[in-house]
Amino acid sequence: MRKLLLSIFLFLLTLVILFAGCRSKSIPDIEIIAKVGDQYLTRDQLLKWMPPNLPEEQKAIVARQYIDRWVQKTSMAITAEKEGVELSPYEDWSIENLKKEMLVQRYFDAKLPRDIIITDEEISNYYDKNKDEFIRDQNEVHLVQLYLENLDKAIAEEIRELKSLQEVIQKNFLENQVNRMVEKNGDLGYVPEENLRPEIQRIVRTGSTGKIYGPIKIESGYYYFQMMDKQKAGSYRSLDLMKDDIRTRLISIKREKLSEDLAKKIAEKMDIEVHMEHIK
Repeated sequence: MRKLLLSIFLFLLTLVILFAGCRSKSIPDIEIIAKVGDQYLTRDQLLKWMPPNLPEEQKAIVARQYIDRWVQKTSMAITAEKEGVELSPYEDWSIENLKKEMLVQRYFDAKLPRDIIITDEEISNYYDKNKDEFIRDQNEVHLVQLYLENLDKAIAEEIRELKSLQEVIQKNFLENQVNRMVEKNGDLGYVPEENLRPEIQRIVRTGSTGKIYGPIKIESGYYYFQMMDKQKAGSYRSLDLMKDDIRTRLISIKREKLSEDLAKKIAEKMDIEVHMEHIK
């Protein structure tokens, strides 16, 4: 998901920078980051569109991505214009409509409350009224897992003594360890049983909750896991488990309702005409 959001952001950023790119004027050379023909990208433009709170070690990488994309798209756009390629009326309309949508979103952000309060009673009522939404469609297991590239006798001894894999992970800061597994070290919450490695699935099906299993030799390392709970397909996810998810849903629902109400009030003040008969 993070990669998808970054790709969408980069695409939109490219469009904005491309159309906002300056043509040669009296800009000091020190301010110019990239130049294609008589169009250029300034340092101010680049910094303006860099994501906020970007880690220092990623800034140069992301900046290079933006610059390369701007150079490529600008070069192609200049060539397309020279060869007589033009946007269609629909594409021109799409750009204008996108600008309207972005402007409206900025307006909503300014006018609607930032913090929408959701009470525990609202969450509980939503859960009771929509309980069928929270039925599991497959077997799930609540897992805490630990992956190590090499066997560690001290870690193994702590696991035997503490009998809590999560405690061992936190005590040794292993949740921050970079490893080759897709999953993180630590508490995964409930995960579908079928998503687990085949060798782990076999143990999960017949294993006991609370017990720590491992070390299990897998490619490039060793694996420990502790089953905290198992739930069958058809069972209900508990209110406690779904509380944060329901809160997010209700915030979205309330925000959408507030947006609709605000849009309706504004529309009532406008001189609006709609002629459906002209569609024919």
